[in-house]
Amino acid sequence: MSDLTKEFIEQIKTCVDKKQAIIIEGNGTKRSLGRDVVGDKADSNSHVVSCGGHTGIVNYEPVELVMTVRAGTTLKEIDDVLGENNQVLACDPARFDGKATFGGSLAANISGPGRPWSGSIRDHVLGVNLINGQGEHLRFGGKVMKNVAGYDVSRLQAGAMGTLGLMTEISFKVLPKPAATATLCAQATQADAIRIMNEFSGQPKPITGACWLDGSLYLRLSGAKSAVEGTVSQWQSQLSNPKELSEQDAQTFWNHLRDLHAEFFSSQDPSDPLWRFSINSAAPAYLDDQSWLLDWAGSERWLKGNFDQQELSAWAAEQGGEVVLYRGGDRSKEIIAEPNAVMKAIRKNIKQSLDPHNIFNVGRLYSWM
Repeated sequence: MSDLTKEFIEQIKTCVDKKQAIIIEGNGTKRSLGRDVVGDKADSNSHVVSCGGHTGIVNYEPVELVMTVRAGTTLKEIDDVLGENNQVLACDPARFDGKATFGGSLAANISGPGRPWSGSIRDHVLGVNLINGQGEHLRFGGKVMKNVAGYDVSRLQAGAMGTLGLMTEISFKVLPKPAATATLCAQATQADAIRIMNEFSGQPKPITGACWLDGSLYLRLSGAKSAVEGTVSQWQSQLSNPKELSEQDAQTFWNHLRDLHAEFFSSQDPSDPLWRFSINSAAPAYLDDQSWLLDWAGSERWLKGNFDQQELSAWAAEQGGEVVLYRGGDRSKEIIAEPNAVMKAIRKNIKQSLDPHNIFNVGRLYSWM
């Protein structure tokens, strides 16, 4: 455990005086995400603030289902402690070989396959300690769920990619581990999978995962043993050639999916474009089946290959969502569709309020932020 808050404040104030840009890093597991930031480690006009050594569980109340950690604390360390009390991180972010930190996961807004049912990492955050662009150490939110007046700055960190400040501590909810878990696998076309996932997700069943990959539909159930077993029996009669995966095979599949280690991802050259759609789960199949992986019951879709970004963005907008150039491709350009004028003004105002000198991860999210 190590608290580097004072050192961070000193570094930030020095960068403000020198008008240096700051690049915030944890353990580097998300370095390929977002746009190319202004400056790099070889650039004398930028300064890297490493949060990887800022670690430790500050507070944990198993009965209250609340934990507070320093931003550089790894998810593995959190998993180990929660496991001793039969509890879990329900948002289940990617572990990235055990190196992923909670701060980095929140900054990138990363959540696992259970996101539609268990909530996103943003939904589980209760409060954040943050150093702003003037070197002030501020506290937003708390350690209990409550109403928030104005902007909920702690949750604004989700997906901000470090552009709004440097997080030092984060408080969040945890949940009990499900009593039973089972995974069904069945053959399905992409169109059939979209229909089935939406139909099953609308039923009062303990579904916690729904994915389609390489012509196979995967459905995960978690909860009370009787509810899981009853649903498995019912759904098996409604699927094509269903089989129940062993506990080990199921865990391997969902972990590989969560960590982007599935063959779909690992077979691709990291420099090639990988697109991530967040859209209406009932959106129809689009383009070649072999280029797709569908998760979150169809509301998160991954597409590999070189495509026209404007065409993809237009289709995503028609389906009630957006597309991001998640990895690879030209990252000097915009990787997310431009927000409307109102949202753009709000984002700029928030950035100006928290980072008035515009020093944090400049250009990481948008070229103008």
